[in-house]
Amino acid sequence: MGGTNDFATEGPSRGLTSPGVIEGPHRLRPFTRGAPVGAALLGWLLALVVGAGSLLAGEKGRVTGTVAGPSNVPVPGAKVTLAAADGGRQSVTADQTGNYLFPSVEPGSYTITAGAAGYQAVTRADVRVAGGAPTTVDLLIAAASPAGPNQNPPAAPPPSYHDDTQLKASAVKSTIDAAGYSSQAQSPRRLLSEGPSLSGNVAKAPARQPGSPEAAAKERELREALRADPNGFDANHQMAEYYLSVGDSKAAIPNLEKAQELKPGHYANGHDLAVAYLETKSPAKAQPLLRELIGRQDAAELHNLLGQAEEALDDPTSAAQEFQRAAQMDPSEKNLFDWGNELLFHESVEPALEVFQRGVALYPNSSRMYIGLGIAFYSRGSYDAAIEALCHASDFDPADARPYVFLGKMYNVSVSHADEVATRLKRFRETNPDNPLAYYYAALSAWKGPRSGNQGVDLAQVEALLRKAIALDPQLADAHLQLGTLYHDQQREPEAVPEFQAAVRLNPANPDAHYRLAQAYLRTGDKQRGQEELQLYDKLRQPPREETDKRRREAKPFGVPQNEPGKTPP
Repeated sequence: MGGTNDFATEGPSRGLTSPGVIEGPHRLRPFTRGAPVGAALLGWLLALVVGAGSLLAGEKGRVTGTVAGPSNVPVPGAKVTLAAADGGRQSVTADQTGNYLFPSVEPGSYTITAGAAGYQAVTRADVRVAGGAPTTVDLLIAAASPAGPNQNPPAAPPPSYHDDTQLKASAVKSTIDAAGYSSQAQSPRRLLSEGPSLSGNVAKAPARQPGSPEAAAKERELREALRADPNGFDANHQMAEYYLSVGDSKAAIPNLEKAQELKPGHYANGHDLAVAYLETKSPAKAQPLLRELIGRQDAAELHNLLGQAEEALDDPTSAAQEFQRAAQMDPSEKNLFDWGNELLFHESVEPALEVFQRGVALYPNSSRMYIGLGIAFYSRGSYDAAIEALCHASDFDPADARPYVFLGKMYNVSVSHADEVATRLKRFRETNPDNPLAYYYAALSAWKGPRSGNQGVDLAQVEALLRKAIALDPQLADAHLQLGTLYHDQQREPEAVPEFQAAVRLNPANPDAHYRLAQAYLRTGDKQRGQEELQLYDKLRQPPREETDKRRREAKPFGVPQNEPGKTPP
């Protein structure tokens, strides 16, 4: 404060004044009797300064930050511990967005540790906390390695899910085609439709081996019991359960229906009948049955099944609502995944991304949850994050082909992660030597970039990989198309034309195959057939109006509604 002790300063008064001591309108006269007052004033100022320093020195600080896992996904419920050098410690729990806060911390040096079920703990040492200032420490924790065959898996985190914000959908952004040749964008629907199935439960082997002596003996026993009591509930239900145990849902339905007539309120029988209807492609029968069962016993698994039925009956809005209800009632890995998958399939990307982010936080060892997250990131145009999520998914079980297939579809969207993708696709061939897609996507990865004049690309290797894929699966239309493209770029038309013809024969609805074949015909002088293929190309790339209208209706974003008034989130 300039001028604090200058009481003879020209200009407007900035000091302490007293009546009768002013010589001019703007000049202050020095104190003649003010030595004691000046001393008192100086003492007061020194006390003020010293007191402020003392207050500042005693003020506490704050420590805040975010706990996140792979792909920077927040980890709600993570435990964060702040340990002082003298052994004192305090702990807090991260909120639903992964944020944590220690609001009152003595200045000093601390060690911070963060951990959560299914994750490896991480420690940050020598964290300096100053008084009156916030200290931000963001912590990244890695998912724990999956348990081996003789190990117990890590305890799953306690499920917690609630709709604390309104999820908003955004339009799907256009993306490049991961296969490198199509003008059609890789929408979430296309990725999920053409890729391996991710929804539903993991396929289980039948409880009994059909045709085995044990199964045959059991079947004879149950048939005799049914003949003795054809209208008995137990006889019909047990006969149906036998058929389900050998994987024959179609044979089980008559007995399940009979048992359902006899005891409409029997939960297990009604549930199994609904599942059998869905497995035999009879959603119109499953839908009313499930609604009746829910009226009797409102269960999450019934809402999930009803969501499957609604989707099969072409009512995606109702399906999404049912999957959401199932996830709210029971935030299991399956229910959360099926909800996110439904949103993603109908291109409501932002809500799907929100669901999958919460899903991987609750189930950090779920491969398919990370696959869903990767597809959601990809569909939003966040390509690096998509590749990271899929690479992470492929590391859980190196023999699982599913993450590799989706990674292969996106092989060229991230330059910065090209080496990581190539490494995973190489491992795909090593762990799945009989899978034609392993060689197909390896060929595309090796061939990325311009199709001709690309130095450093071993085209002979690309050709060998495509030929291997075709040898393993002669019906793989895309491999024929890419091999034909390779030959066409090298002006090897006699070899290109048969490959394009095979691609058209195997997938006549693919406009790109017709376009490539047309170009090959025109180059060889066959103008008539070239023009015919171009006409087919033009027709196929313009979908019928009714299909366009249907897609537009289905692509209507799904907002996730708030909880009903008066109801507490599960």
